[in-house]
Amino acid sequence: MTASARYTELHDLADHASGFEAVWVSTSDRNGTYRVLPDGRCDIILRFDARLTPITAIMVVVTGPTTRFYDVALEPGMGFVGIRMRPGFFERILGFEPNGLADGNLTGDDALAALPDFETLCAPALDRDELAVRLAAFVRQRSLSSRFAPAPISASVISAFHAAGGRLRVGEVAAMHGVSERTVQRVLIRATGLKPKAFASILQFHRALRLLRDHRLSPAEAALEAGYADQAHMNRVFRRMGGFSPARLPDVTLVTLGE
Repeated sequence: MTASARYTELHDLADHASGFEAVWVSTSDRNGTYRVLPDGRCDIILRFDARLTPITAIMVVVTGPTTRFYDVALEPGMGFVGIRMRPGFFERILGFEPNGLADGNLTGDDALAALPDFETLCAPALDRDELAVRLAAFVRQRSLSSRFAPAPISASVISAFHAAGGRLRVGEVAAMHGVSERTVQRVLIRATGLKPKAFASILQFHRALRLLRDHRLSPAEAALEAGYADQAHMNRVFRRMGGFSPARLPDVTLVTLGE
């Protein structure tokens, strides 16, 4: 794995009310691969050749929620503009639920078949900034005019898992909201495409990563603080979700996750 893409979030374009917590851009400067970590989110991505002016041959990719890492092959000049949707807004924005895309994606013609309106995103653009503004406006309009709405308790359930860093059990979240475990599971699957245990595990993984990288805790300290049974448990999760050891963190991107 080589970090051959520069990832940047455009914070001024984010619109939580419209259902997207980040607009991001990335351009590859050489051949290599880019490791994508599971984050409990789904993205709409425009892929293009950043060396062209104007930008043409734009491909739409919709990523589903993932439960383990994957590597994206890159070439020099390969560009990406993406929007990371907030949990619970996938159906509102796209008109169908995310659970069918778990550990998968819709690319090119498949994305257009699922939502023909994506065609408007593929018109030539002067640069990636124009593409970013276009994508944000597209998602905002889709969200505002949608007939779909998240379940009333969806945001509160998701917030509870976030606030606990994935350490709460499904039964505890259910008790907090006065509903059954089955209701929590149904709400979360519809909102994120993931079962509660998988979603919680992803949040716990990201918390541990930040404790190691940003707070400089030792692996043993991070395992305890993140709520793993022990360091060996955390090691197994890191291997499965990230493909690396907590003791030797590679240069990977940690995206901004809102509630």
